[in-house]
Amino acid sequence: MSTAWNPKPIVRVHIRRRVSAAVLVLDDFTGRPITAADLEVRAAEILDRPVRKGDGYFLFLDSPTPTLTVTARAWAYHTATVQVDLSALPALRPVVRLRLTPNRNYSIPLHTTCLEGAAPPDTQVRAFCLNDPKPLRLLYDYAAGGPEGGRQIQIYAPDGSDLAGRRFALLREGEEQAECFTVLDRLEEVEGGCLLAAPLARDCKKAGATLLPVLSASADEQGRYFLPMRSLAVKRCLCRVLWAPPGGSWREQTLELEPGRVTRLDLAGE
Repeated sequence: MSTAWNPKPIVRVHIRRRVSAAVLVLDDFTGRPITAADLEVRAAEILDRPVRKGDGYFLFLDSPTPTLTVTARAWAYHTATVQVDLSALPALRPVVRLRLTPNRNYSIPLHTTCLEGAAPPDTQVRAFCLNDPKPLRLLYDYAAGGPEGGRQIQIYAPDGSDLAGRRFALLREGEEQAECFTVLDRLEEVEGGCLLAAPLARDCKKAGATLLPVLSASADEQGRYFLPMRSLAVKRCLCRVLWAPPGGSWREQTLELEPGRVTRLDLAGE
């Protein structure tokens, strides 16, 4: 038996993959990661499915574009989408937290204040409580041209709750119209620091500014939406509802919700 000597050197190939974004999907009703087997997370710009880790993160690798349109969907939740500017994420911790609002398939506890109704399919619906007894505040004035390209905001949360992935309505002092924004993640090195999905439209003074948690949903293919409100120590919930049909402008309405009951508000004919 003879063996031939191959003079060619052995070439070892090392393939390195880069994590462009690590997406963690949270239940906006409980605040805990969603572990449902049917949870699907996709990015419109990446054909391959993300790598799903055992700790709940979905890893998008080697993004060919500087931004990602990330969508998460599951049977018991409203589908949610967020635009992610990858350059705004920390290079060593490119984490994005996305929260899903429960729909009618979710096991809602009894005596939960809820808002439901009909609207054109894919209508975006948002709601927040104007008389929330524990609103959040700004720690410092916000500057649209400030750090992180205007994506840094510093929020005072006295209960120490995790704000990552949550949506808020900002009411500036003396103004009735709210500006909604989404927090992508925390900025650990900054006191009360949060990274916004996009800069606010303009500067905001700390004094008199109020931040109210926002619930959001998208009407399904049958034109139905459902929003379970978190428990509040109020006799009546003064709720502001904002909605926008596909390709349409935002409209709003304010109404009272009775705690522990389901209130119906049809938006189809608006």
